[in-house]
Amino acid sequence: MKKLVHYILIAIMFHWNIAAFAEDSEGCKWETVEETKTYIQEKCGDNQARIRSIPPEGLDITVVEAPKSNKENPIKQFKDKVEEAPTATAKVKKLEKIEQEVISTEDKVKEHIENKQLAETPVEETQKPIIKEEIAKVKEEKKADEKLVKEATEKEWADVDADQKVSWMQFHELLPRLIVENEKVKAAELDYEAATETLKSEYSAYYPQVTVSIGTNHEDDRTPAKGTHPANTITHDSKHGIQKSITVTQMIWDAGRTNSVIDKAKATAQQAHYRLELVKEDVVIEAIFAWLNLQKAYNTHEANKKVESNAKITLAMTIEKVKNGQGSKLEQLQIEQQYRTFQTLSMTSRLGLDSAIQRFQNVWRWKPHNIAEMPKPLADALGIIPVQGTPVSNNTSLRIARMDITIAQEQLNYDKAEFKPRIDGKLSYTEKEGELSGGYDTDDAQKEEWRGDITMTWKLFGGFKNTHITNADTVRLRSAQMKHSDILRTTQEQFDNAWNNYVLVEKNLQTLKRTVEINDEMYKLTLADFQAGNSPIMAVFGMKTAHLISEVAYLNAQIDWQISRYQLHKVLGLVDPIL
Repeated sequence: MKKLVHYILIAIMFHWNIAAFAEDSEGCKWETVEETKTYIQEKCGDNQARIRSIPPEGLDITVVEAPKSNKENPIKQFKDKVEEAPTATAKVKKLEKIEQEVISTEDKVKEHIENKQLAETPVEETQKPIIKEEIAKVKEEKKADEKLVKEATEKEWADVDADQKVSWMQFHELLPRLIVENEKVKAAELDYEAATETLKSEYSAYYPQVTVSIGTNHEDDRTPAKGTHPANTITHDSKHGIQKSITVTQMIWDAGRTNSVIDKAKATAQQAHYRLELVKEDVVIEAIFAWLNLQKAYNTHEANKKVESNAKITLAMTIEKVKNGQGSKLEQLQIEQQYRTFQTLSMTSRLGLDSAIQRFQNVWRWKPHNIAEMPKPLADALGIIPVQGTPVSNNTSLRIARMDITIAQEQLNYDKAEFKPRIDGKLSYTEKEGELSGGYDTDDAQKEEWRGDITMTWKLFGGFKNTHITNADTVRLRSAQMKHSDILRTTQEQFDNAWNNYVLVEKNLQTLKRTVEINDEMYKLTLADFQAGNSPIMAVFGMKTAHLISEVAYLNAQIDWQISRYQLHKVLGLVDPIL
């Protein structure tokens, strides 16, 4: 149930983040950078930017202040912000259903907690079976409720596929759910949880260790008797009884062994957290690239289809002219050659589009429909573009490598502490009954023993084992340092390449844009010359083809520009804001 509430909260937070925007800074004039049907991107100077969403037709969204209390119902808050509209009615009904399930489950959890508290209080033995039965009943009901909520959630996620047949959702609206449901993210979360529990367990060395023992003892002592003849005469002393003991041991000083173990566990837990963040980053980038590459493949295929269709029409016109004796056979063959070429390209691009669709489906877990209506992700979805020379120290892989150094160092500190003594305090109480107490021929005899010890333990020689272990861990530390240096150099190279690619694509955009304008104008002029009888149809076909190819090149270059921006964020470890 907590996970379901998290889904809803994340969706609401992303929705508010786009709908709400910062107030105009004093003395700052906002300029429009980009405007689409769904959003307006503005900037103020070089350091301020904002994005305003444009509500769809029939849906009026009012910006309100975020709730001051986390205890308020997030579903109710979301419903209050949405007025009834034809496109929103179905979503509101779904939210009402989920809200009822949330309330029902919360009531069951409260009842479960109350019963648990009741079970922990002293009660009569006759009441315990009744309490246990009630607790078991509540647990079963809670499991049933969680199963229903899980099934409802899975159905909502599965319905996304059907919803896309009507209209697309924004990229940022789908991404949070994808991150939460991803198996790689779930596995990394479990690894982090395990590392955290291991860290908690290491603190136990600071606390007293208490042991209790109880047992039945039997002693049989056969001792040769003194001053007897013959010499084989022995005394036979046999006694038995019950012995109970409790011992408390407290570590007083261990030369830093415990501190090293705990610091190593801390570094391991921190590294597990970095690995979780790295997995999230990979999922986000993978989802973005699958989204954008699908758009690129679609643009390429559509352009090839248009060129193929244009070639087919031109070929039909040329064949008709040749039949009428107005065209040349050579021109016909040339156009047919072009037609066959673009026919092959169209089939090849179809395969590329199918591959992109399959990739999208594998990443997003649903099959896309109406690809032409896919909204383009915002250029600043991951934040403002970093500047050249930004340090790469925040790179997640680099932070993981630094934790490897810390872990190796703490292990080496522990190895060095093994050469030093440790001091422990011990307090024990022993109770002996029967003959073991020193009394004979009675079962009621009892003896109590108290003992307190402070012991120093120092292993002076262990066959050079600790020496070899220390040497091995010293080598591992040097290895971790070398790996960190290599990752740092590689990361810096990746950033430089990503930055150069970003600058190159950005500059190429202007060139491609101008190319589209030139080809469009040349096509119009060539068409006019053809209509006037001054240019062959081959020239018109060539200019039309060039115009279509330049258009798709410009569209795909815009997508490549976005991809290069996201790559910069990935290298610098700046994907975190979207998580």
